[in-house]
Amino acid sequence: MMDDSLVSEYAEYNDAILLVIIAAAQVPEIASSLALRVAKEYDGDGTRTVGVISKIDQASADQKALAAVQALLLNQGSPKTADIPWVALIGQSVSIATAQSGSEISLETAWRAESESLKSILIGAPQSQLGRIALADDLAQLIRKRMKVRVPNLLSGSVQLTRKVSNSLG
Repeated sequence: MMDDSLVSEYAEYNDAILLVIIAAAQVPEIASSLALRVAKEYDGDGTRTVGVISKIDQASADQKALAAVQALLLNQGSPKTADIPWVALIGQSVSIATAQSGSEISLETAWRAESESLKSILIGAPQSQLGRIALADDLAQLIRKRMKVRVPNLLSGSVQLTRKVSNSLG
């Protein structure tokens, strides 16, 4: 259960990145998702939200769910989801188990194995939206975009403050 006050405490900050996480089996009903409604409430234009579809491996036999996931990844899902970039993930235990070679495993190996598993389940889905590497890329891109907007404003504000301080001292 989601604590509404805790969610709003963090989500209302304009610098917070919002993750809408939904299990693959629930994607056919995403339009009624509480997480999506909360994200839309605090980030109506979707500029600081990333969607995560989890547990693809657990829905691999559910053709309705997989079709809905494919549509979402191809930006053909609910109009409510159109402005949000989506990434598909499988269960962490599956990616680690798949990647195990001997007793040691690197995260990179696990993430690449996850991506390969996703490609075999979601045939035809954009590879740039599959796995934890794709999630890291999407988050990095979102942070870069937000910094391009925020840094000039911060610089402008610091220049104005410097002028005020200079004028009051001089």
